[in-house]
Amino acid sequence: MLGKIITGIAVGAVVAFLLYNSYVLFPREKAYTSLSPKEFYKLMQNENVFVIDVHTPEQKHIPRTDAWIPYDRIEEFANLLPKDKNTTILVYCRSGHMSKIAASKLAQMGYKNIYELHGGILAWQRDGLLY
Repeated sequence: MLGKIITGIAVGAVVAFLLYNSYVLFPREKAYTSLSPKEFYKLMQNENVFVIDVHTPEQKHIPRTDAWIPYDRIEEFANLLPKDKNTTILVYCRSGHMSKIAASKLAQMGYKNIYELHGGILAWQRDGLLY
């Protein structure tokens, strides 16, 4: 009997974990926009944007990066983020996975204009952009 209870709790925990992650990575309404490297680069030319590298461990940053904040510690480092929730925020990582998680978290924190680099630094390099 105890084994069935423990199994039930373990299965419930796995299901809850999967549902939470699917909500964060694939929300019904996308709270951010994914951009190609060239679109991301073009938006970076605007001096009013805030650019964040969220890859862990820390990596070499794209020129013009304003902050490095680990993707899973965004709330902890909220003091590094713009105070104005309408500021355009550009988020990237190495492959695009961590930036999607960070972009979703930024949206949950109330930021409105969030763009993530689809494919991350790897796509950036494939498109021949300087790094």
